[in-house]
Amino acid sequence: METINRILVTGGGAPGAPGIIKAIKSAHPDVIIYACDAQPDTAGKLLAHRYFTVPLGTDPTFADRLLAQCKKGQIQAILPITTRELEPLSRSKDTFAKAGIRVIVSDLHDLTIANDKGKLYQHLSDNGIAVPQFGVATNYDEFLAIQKRLKTTESKYIVKPCRANGSRGFRIVDSSISKHDLLFNHKPNSTYITENELSEILQESFPPLLVSEYLPGQEYTVDCLVNKGTPLLIIPRSRDKMNAGISVAGRIENHPEIIAYCTQILATLNLHGPIGIQVKMSTKGQPLLVEINPRIQGTTVALQGAGVNIPSLCLSPDFNVAKLNDYPIKWGTQFVRHYEELYF
Repeated sequence: METINRILVTGGGAPGAPGIIKAIKSAHPDVIIYACDAQPDTAGKLLAHRYFTVPLGTDPTFADRLLAQCKKGQIQAILPITTRELEPLSRSKDTFAKAGIRVIVSDLHDLTIANDKGKLYQHLSDNGIAVPQFGVATNYDEFLAIQKRLKTTESKYIVKPCRANGSRGFRIVDSSISKHDLLFNHKPNSTYITENELSEILQESFPPLLVSEYLPGQEYTVDCLVNKGTPLLIIPRSRDKMNAGISVAGRIENHPEIIAYCTQILATLNLHGPIGIQVKMSTKGQPLLVEINPRIQGTTVALQGAGVNIPSLCLSPDFNVAKLNDYPIKWGTQFVRHYEELYF
């Protein structure tokens, strides 16, 4: 395949877009970077060389209109960073390929499993891979039954929609929490909720809801690079500090148990491209799955401090890695992220 000289980063208004665009620029100063978003004015617009607007990924015209823009700009590859764009792009991947455009996204069958937390937990459980205790509720009675089962061993548990991203709908259910403490000592985006508050909300209809065991230990995002089902990089980084669900401080850790666990998970799914796997340590110190984001993560760019530039590697069809973690990685590197202003 020819050298990539023009690449599109979607989701130009996403929090991770500036870092991803800068990472490509730093390694490939001659590559023309396009960005796009549904919004006309974003950080991506100011950082990319070219910019255009597109409909939301949920719009039925999204893929066709994006393809037209890519043809117009002679774009050769697309790195999607917005979850809702993944499935329409996967469905249209062959159409883009016929136009000479490589879309860095997984095939639809396994993508839909990874994107649905309920399907994913069941898939892994069926393949003998450990996951938290869980159930999927589609109505209030089902929720109560799962709640009762989980509460036999735990005082708190978590809920999150099976299909959601960016912490939308995620809550830690804990009736021992103090509303006074939440009001005066926590920011308004606290993820804690009481059972009574949750029960009131669930009296109305709700989307399929994953109800699962609360994992109390350290949380990690594992940045993976996968070539048609074969993992090339599996790099855990601790989530030491978060802001609105986004990692803003952590450490790149050579954690053999987490790497082995993620290797097992990836062996059951034919994924492709940069993939994020979130795990958390259980009460027994065992890493267990939180979720998979089958796309590049916003904080993946933190790996540059450890010598790994995943956005840059994505420009190569085979990702330039011979075998698992056969790449110079500066384990132990710590990072912090911060805000930066742009003006126009």
